[in-house]
Amino acid sequence: MNNMAYTPNDIYDYIIENDRESEFLQAITLHKQNFSIGEITDRRFLVKEDKTVKFISKMYKINIQITDDDIITAVMNGLYVSAFISRQGDAYNVHFLVHAYPENMKSQFDDEILKEVLRYMIMMTIVRLRLDTPEKVEEYLGSRE
Repeated sequence: MNNMAYTPNDIYDYIIENDRESEFLQAITLHKQNFSIGEITDRRFLVKEDKTVKFISKMYKINIQITDDDIITAVMNGLYVSAFISRQGDAYNVHFLVHAYPENMKSQFDDEILKEVLRYMIMMTIVRLRLDTPEKVEEYLGSRE
């Protein structure tokens, strides 16, 4: 075992280069090591008359006001914003990812957006579970829980 320091990007590259992406995504859906993250596919952003932005998901029963300026600006400027829900133990969090593609052109950029969504889910798992060595990734993929 070497004591080299790996960044989350290094670990992501390790997963991709070793063709472990599908296996890793499956581990996420199985809530391994008490963490999971998934895309909120029915996400909707509503810009109100007073310029506040609401985020709505009927599937997850979420109706919240967005307070993050970057997300508000992206929505106001018509950029496509992905939404995620993560669970670690009993704590649930909503996350947002701003894409460089306009909302009204999403269908033309579906492949690029999907790639960014999957990368975000993998990166979030790497960071949250502190998978900072290839050995820890292998341990995560090999674990039963």
